[in-house]
Amino acid sequence: MSSTESTPLPELRTGLSPYILHKTLVSCGKYQGLGTITYIDPRDDTQTQRERDYVFLRNRDPHTPVGTLIPNIYKNNQNQWCTILVQQFRPQYESDTIEFPAGFINNKTNKTNNNNRPNAAPETAEQAAVRELEEETSKTGTVLSTSPPLTSGPVPVAARLAAVLVHARDKEGAEAGRQRLDKGEFAVEVQVPLLELEERLRGLEGEGVVVDPRVWMFTMGMRVAGELGLEKGGLV
Repeated sequence: MSSTESTPLPELRTGLSPYILHKTLVSCGKYQGLGTITYIDPRDDTQTQRERDYVFLRNRDPHTPVGTLIPNIYKNNQNQWCTILVQQFRPQYESDTIEFPAGFINNKTNKTNNNNRPNAAPETAEQAAVRELEEETSKTGTVLSTSPPLTSGPVPVAARLAAVLVHARDKEGAEAGRQRLDKGEFAVEVQVPLLELEERLRGLEGEGVVVDPRVWMFTMGMRVAGELGLEKGGLV
């Protein structure tokens, strides 16, 4: 093929579903495992067997959201719309990251002391979002909307997430201004006006802080909406 030629786009053949030939366990840790998965996508005429590494969470259903991501809006004392982020050290990146509050959904039922029967259902994504927001920040909040189950890709982790948009507000009473972090956790709450978000993120990047891609996409979405004059119902 010459440098001026291009490969034609493949057509997606309908009515055919990819299928897994086999999975192989490579190693397993306390909470996660590593495996390889071999599959065929019959919509591809070549019928090529493909193999991919993937990480999975132990004792978790890969088809049900295991965690919640909490994009949020918050109006500060200066009447500015902001978002609440958390900055913390992530050893896998060997640096701080800036992220939305997030965490696991509790999939275990509570049990009574008397008859050992479950007395409460597992958490919903919405309940987990409010709980994690209250733990990681000085805010509580009201759920505005929830996404369908999302992938954690393109990183090959066999776990799904739910994004729960929350209208955050300050805690009151004894918990005002306080986090409820688990033992061993440390995270710094960062409040950023929405109109300054892109500039602030670029500044943090210059300081060696890694920006979570979902925070960046949130920022780019706001910029595009502003530049195109988008509102509900179409262009204005």
